[in-house]
Amino acid sequence: MVVPVAVAKVIRVRVSGEVDASTVDLLVSAIEPHLDMSNARIVVDLSGVTFLGTAGLRVLARAERHANRLGSELCLVSPSVAVQRSLAMLHLLRT
Repeated sequence: MVVPVAVAKVIRVRVSGEVDASTVDLLVSAIEPHLDMSNARIVVDLSGVTFLGTAGLRVLARAERHANRLGSELCLVSPSVAVQRSLAMLHLLRT
């Protein structure tokens, strides 16, 4: 008997520094290549981020929607207190 085994697809992306309009393209280029994987978990480590502006929030919201359409999950982990405040506004961008 052959039993299929699900292999977890986990992608970890570490982000650092300030994420604003002038640096958001770096965030896009780090996350975008992984968004077309179905049934994957994309873990975005924000522990090194010192500032997350609205441009970064928009990218994360779009990335989350795109991943969800493919059955994947975008997980944001380890945000600093300053970044947590910005992420609190993310729910406004999810609609």
